[in-house]
Amino acid sequence: MKMAIPSPGRRRLLAPLLRGWSSTPGYLGDLCPFCTRARMIFGLKEIPHRLIFMSYDDAETPQGLIGKKLAPILHLPGEKPMAESMEIVQKLDADARWGPPRLLPATGRPDLAEFDAKHWPTIRNLVHTRFMHAPLPDLALRSARDYFVERHPLEDPATNIRVSQDVWNRYDPAQKRALYEHHLSDESRLGHLNEEVLPIFEKLLHSEEAVSAPGLGFDDVVLFCRLRYVTLVKGAQLGAKAEAYLESMSRKTDIPLLTRMAM
Repeated sequence: MKMAIPSPGRRRLLAPLLRGWSSTPGYLGDLCPFCTRARMIFGLKEIPHRLIFMSYDDAETPQGLIGKKLAPILHLPGEKPMAESMEIVQKLDADARWGPPRLLPATGRPDLAEFDAKHWPTIRNLVHTRFMHAPLPDLALRSARDYFVERHPLEDPATNIRVSQDVWNRYDPAQKRALYEHHLSDESRLGHLNEEVLPIFEKLLHSEEAVSAPGLGFDDVVLFCRLRYVTLVKGAQLGAKAEAYLESMSRKTDIPLLTRMAM
């Protein structure tokens, strides 16, 4: 896999552009779980690709492809660009040009859906506040970090309820940044992650290789794309099976964990 360096004239081309085979482009971002989801299938099927990272505030590139700011986007030669992460995974998994399918169907386990709905807000808060200080390529520019903060409200410390986007828009930039720093330094959520969330994650796993008994499948695509970001949180106490699972999925998908930049 080659890392492409954008030319000076394309300074904002910093979320990945995947070129599967020799000329199949797909546009993603490293901070986006849905983009991680789409990227997984390239590694699982060993589809040759290269990465170009697009700045988070770059609207021109996706608008030119699909008419709106959205990622991931896959653009196969001779076909219209497609922008739904699960459709991208399904399409490439079924494409015999890159070998037989690797993923088993989703099991529909209600405990996986419940875990995501109940505990993703805790993970999201811990991760989003760290994004502002992590060396992620899609947030390399100050304008990208500012845009991310504008689009991602946090919880009001007084109510512990996430501020609506309409109310968040009325905060000035200094207020928004102050809330991000407040939550970054608040260790109570890390305690909740370690005491409540990660023990449940450990119990959800069938094995170190797959979350569900049938084996590697779409359940893993949905789970790993979220839980990968826990490795950005310094002090996160993953169980032995959970840690081995994330490392195994990282190897299989060729998507690095964020452990080295954890904070």
